Amino acid sequence: GQEVLEFEVSPPGRSGALGNNIVELSGNIARGQFQRTVPFEVQIPSRQKTLAGRYTARLEVSLYSDASSVGELADRQYMELVVDVLPRIDASFGTDPVAHQKSQTLDFGTLRQGQKSSLDFSVTANTGYSIKMVSDNRGVLRHEFTQSSIDYDVFLDGNVVSLEGSPPNDVLLSAVTNSHHRMDLLITGNTETGLAGHYSDRLTLVISAD
Repeated sequence: GQEVLEFEVSPPGRSGALGNNIVELSGNIARGQFQRTVPFEVQIPSRQKTLAGRYTARLEVSLYSDASSVGELADRQYMELVVDVLPRIDASFGTDPVAHQKSQTLDFGTLRQGQKSSLDFSVTANTGYSIKMVSDNRGVLRHEFTQSSIDYDVFLDGNVVSLEGSPPNDVLLSAVTNSHHRMDLLITGNTETGLAGHYSDRLTLVISAD
Protein backbone atom coordinates (compact mmCIF):
# COMPACT_ATOMS: atom_id res chain seq x y z
CA GLY A 1 0.00 0.00 0.00
CA GLN A 2 1.05 3.55 0.74
CA GLU A 3 2.89 2.76 3.99
CA VAL A 4 6.66 3.43 3.99
CA LEU A 5 9.60 2.57 6.21
CA GLU A 6 12.51 5.02 6.17
CA PHE A 7 16.14 3.90 6.17
CA GLU A 8 19.57 5.55 6.11
CA VAL A 9 22.80 4.64 4.34
CA SER A 10 26.02 5.80 5.99
CA PRO A 11 29.69 4.96 6.55
CA PRO A 12 30.20 2.53 9.46
CA GLY A 13 29.69 4.13 12.87
CA ARG A 14 28.24 7.35 11.50
CA SER A 15 24.53 7.96 11.36
CA GLY A 16 23.57 9.15 7.92
CA ALA A 17 20.87 11.52 6.81
CA LEU A 18 18.13 10.91 4.28
CA GLY A 19 18.99 14.05 2.30
CA ASN A 20 18.73 13.38 -1.40
CA ASN A 21 19.33 9.63 -0.89
CA ILE A 22 22.89 9.86 -2.29
CA VAL A 23 25.80 8.79 -0.07
CA GLU A 24 29.37 9.15 -1.37
CA LEU A 25 32.16 6.89 -0.12
CA SER A 26 35.65 7.87 -1.26
CA GLY A 27 38.77 5.72 -1.30
CA ASN A 28 41.55 4.28 -3.41
CA ILE A 29 43.33 1.02 -4.08
CA ALA A 30 46.97 0.95 -3.03
CA ARG A 31 49.65 0.16 -5.57
CA GLY A 32 50.08 -3.56 -5.94
CA GLN A 33 46.61 -4.42 -4.67
CA PHE A 34 43.76 -5.61 -6.85
CA GLN A 35 40.74 -5.08 -4.64
CA ARG A 36 39.44 -3.25 -1.58
CA THR A 37 36.44 -3.73 0.68
CA VAL A 38 34.38 -0.59 1.20
CA PRO A 39 31.88 -1.12 4.05
CA PHE A 40 28.70 0.86 4.62
CA GLU A 41 25.70 0.55 6.93
CA VAL A 42 21.99 0.48 6.30
CA GLN A 43 20.08 1.68 9.36
CA ILE A 44 16.37 1.84 10.10
CA PRO A 45 15.57 4.71 12.50
CA SER A 46 13.58 3.63 15.52
CA ARG A 47 10.10 4.75 16.62
CA GLN A 48 8.62 4.62 13.14
CA LYS A 49 4.91 3.86 13.20
CA THR A 50 3.90 1.80 10.22
CA LEU A 51 1.72 -1.19 9.41
CA ALA A 52 2.97 -4.74 9.75
CA GLY A 53 4.12 -6.42 6.56
CA ARG A 54 7.06 -6.69 4.16
CA TYR A 55 8.84 -3.58 2.95
CA THR A 56 11.28 -3.54 0.04
CA ALA A 57 13.64 -1.05 -1.57
CA ARG A 58 16.49 -1.12 -4.09
CA LEU A 59 19.92 0.39 -3.62
CA GLU A 60 21.97 1.43 -6.61
CA VAL A 61 25.72 1.13 -5.98
CA SER A 62 27.78 2.96 -8.59
CA LEU A 63 31.60 2.90 -8.87
CA TYR A 64 33.23 5.96 -10.41
CA SER A 65 36.85 6.43 -11.42
CA ASP A 66 38.41 9.66 -10.20
CA ALA A 67 41.26 9.43 -12.69
CA SER A 68 39.60 12.19 -14.65
CA SER A 69 38.11 15.43 -13.39
CA VAL A 70 34.65 14.34 -14.50
CA GLY A 71 34.61 10.89 -12.93
CA GLU A 72 33.68 8.07 -15.27
CA LEU A 73 31.21 5.33 -14.38
CA ALA A 74 33.19 2.11 -14.00
CA ASP A 75 30.49 -0.27 -12.78
CA ARG A 76 27.02 -0.37 -11.28
CA GLN A 77 25.31 -3.00 -9.18
CA TYR A 78 21.96 -3.21 -7.41
CA MET A 79 20.97 -4.69 -4.08
CA GLU A 80 17.52 -5.35 -2.70
CA LEU A 81 16.56 -4.42 0.86
CA VAL A 82 13.85 -6.51 2.49
CA VAL A 83 12.45 -5.80 5.97
CA ASP A 84 9.62 -7.64 7.71
CA VAL A 85 7.71 -5.60 10.30
CA LEU A 86 6.04 -8.02 12.69
CA PRO A 87 2.46 -7.53 13.91
CA ARG A 88 2.12 -6.02 17.36
CA ILE A 89 -0.94 -5.29 19.48
CA ASP A 90 -1.02 -3.59 22.87
CA ALA A 91 -4.19 -3.13 24.89
CA SER A 92 -4.98 -1.75 28.31
CA PHE A 93 -7.94 -0.65 30.35
CA GLY A 94 -8.16 3.12 30.41
CA THR A 95 -7.23 5.62 27.72
CA ASP A 96 -3.55 4.67 27.37
CA PRO A 97 -3.11 1.43 25.40
CA VAL A 98 0.42 0.86 26.74
CA ALA A 99 -0.43 1.46 30.42
CA HIS A 100 -0.40 -2.34 31.02
CA GLN A 101 -3.63 -2.24 33.02
CA LYS A 102 -4.70 -5.78 32.18
CA SER A 103 -7.51 -6.20 34.71
CA GLN A 104 -10.25 -4.06 36.17
CA THR A 105 -12.80 -4.64 38.94
CA LEU A 106 -16.29 -3.18 38.81
CA ASP A 107 -17.98 -3.24 42.22
CA PHE A 108 -21.72 -2.52 42.03
CA GLY A 109 -22.08 -2.55 45.83
CA THR A 110 -25.65 -3.43 46.77
CA LEU A 111 -27.22 -4.74 43.58
CA ARG A 112 -30.27 -2.96 42.21
CA GLN A 113 -32.06 -3.57 38.95
CA GLY A 114 -31.15 -0.85 36.47
CA GLN A 115 -27.72 -0.16 37.93
CA LYS A 116 -25.09 0.73 35.33
CA SER A 117 -21.31 0.88 35.40
CA SER A 118 -18.80 1.65 32.65
CA LEU A 119 -15.13 1.33 31.83
CA ASP A 120 -12.83 2.14 28.91
CA PHE A 121 -10.11 0.18 27.16
CA SER A 122 -7.72 1.21 24.41
CA VAL A 123 -5.85 -0.65 21.69
CA THR A 124 -2.83 0.29 19.61
CA ALA A 125 -1.75 -1.95 16.74
CA ASN A 126 0.14 -2.01 13.47
CA THR A 127 -2.16 -4.62 11.96
CA GLY A 128 -5.84 -5.39 11.71
CA TYR A 129 -7.30 -7.03 14.80
CA SER A 130 -10.52 -8.54 16.12
CA ILE A 131 -12.12 -8.39 19.56
CA LYS A 132 -14.09 -11.18 21.20
CA MET A 133 -15.42 -11.50 24.73
CA VAL A 134 -16.03 -14.52 26.96
CA SER A 135 -17.92 -14.77 30.27
CA ASP A 136 -17.06 -17.38 32.90
CA ASN A 137 -20.77 -17.62 33.84
CA ARG A 138 -22.13 -17.17 30.31
CA GLY A 139 -23.55 -13.73 30.90
CA VAL A 140 -25.00 -13.90 34.42
CA LEU A 141 -23.82 -12.90 37.89
CA ARG A 142 -23.51 -16.13 39.87
CA HIS A 143 -24.18 -16.44 43.62
CA GLU A 144 -21.09 -17.28 45.66
CA PHE A 145 -22.52 -20.48 47.22
CA THR A 146 -25.47 -21.56 45.05
CA GLN A 147 -26.50 -21.70 41.39
CA SER A 148 -28.75 -18.65 41.82
CA SER A 149 -27.97 -15.89 39.36
CA ILE A 150 -28.87 -12.35 38.35
CA ASP A 151 -28.96 -11.29 34.71
CA TYR A 152 -26.96 -8.40 33.32
CA ASP A 153 -26.23 -6.99 29.87
CA VAL A 154 -22.95 -5.86 28.37
CA PHE A 155 -22.69 -3.16 25.73
CA LEU A 156 -19.54 -2.56 23.70
CA ASP A 157 -19.48 0.86 22.08
CA GLY A 158 -23.26 0.97 22.45
CA ASN A 159 -23.93 -2.48 20.95
CA VAL A 160 -25.26 -5.31 23.10
CA VAL A 161 -22.91 -8.30 23.45
CA SER A 162 -24.07 -11.93 23.59
CA LEU A 163 -22.12 -13.85 26.25
CA GLU A 164 -23.94 -17.17 26.12
CA GLY A 165 -21.38 -18.97 23.98
CA SER A 166 -18.13 -20.37 25.41
CA PRO A 167 -15.60 -20.10 23.89
CA PRO A 168 -16.68 -16.96 21.98
CA ASN A 169 -17.31 -17.34 18.27
CA ASP A 170 -18.62 -13.92 17.32
CA VAL A 171 -16.24 -11.11 16.44
CA LEU A 172 -17.53 -8.06 18.25
CA LEU A 173 -15.28 -5.51 16.60
CA SER A 174 -12.68 -5.39 13.84
CA ALA A 175 -10.32 -2.47 13.53
CA VAL A 176 -6.91 -1.32 12.30
CA THR A 177 -4.26 0.67 14.21
CA ASN A 178 -5.41 2.65 17.27
CA SER A 179 -8.87 2.63 18.81
CA HIS A 180 -10.69 3.50 22.03
CA HIS A 181 -13.70 1.56 23.31
CA ARG A 182 -16.35 1.88 26.02
CA MET A 183 -17.93 -1.04 27.90
CA ASP A 184 -21.23 -0.56 29.74
CA LEU A 185 -22.65 -3.14 32.16
CA LEU A 186 -26.34 -2.97 33.10
CA ILE A 187 -28.07 -5.02 35.83
CA THR A 188 -31.30 -6.33 34.27
CA GLY A 189 -32.32 -9.13 36.65
CA ASN A 190 -34.83 -8.79 39.48
CA THR A 191 -32.65 -8.13 42.51
CA GLU A 192 -35.63 -7.98 44.89
CA THR A 193 -36.19 -11.75 44.70
CA GLY A 194 -32.53 -12.82 44.62
CA LEU A 195 -30.80 -14.64 47.46
CA ALA A 196 -28.66 -12.54 49.77
CA GLY A 197 -24.96 -12.86 49.15
CA HIS A 198 -22.14 -11.99 46.81
CA TYR A 199 -22.64 -12.28 43.03
CA SER A 200 -19.87 -12.12 40.43
CA ASP A 201 -18.75 -12.92 36.91
CA ARG A 202 -15.47 -12.60 35.07
CA LEU A 203 -15.24 -11.21 31.53
CA THR A 204 -12.22 -11.80 29.33
CA LEU A 205 -11.47 -9.70 26.26
CA VAL A 206 -9.75 -11.67 23.51
CA ILE A 207 -7.87 -9.38 21.11
CA SER A 208 -6.10 -11.10 18.22
CA ALA A 209 -4.39 -10.10 14.99
CA ASP A 210 -6.35 -10.82 11.81
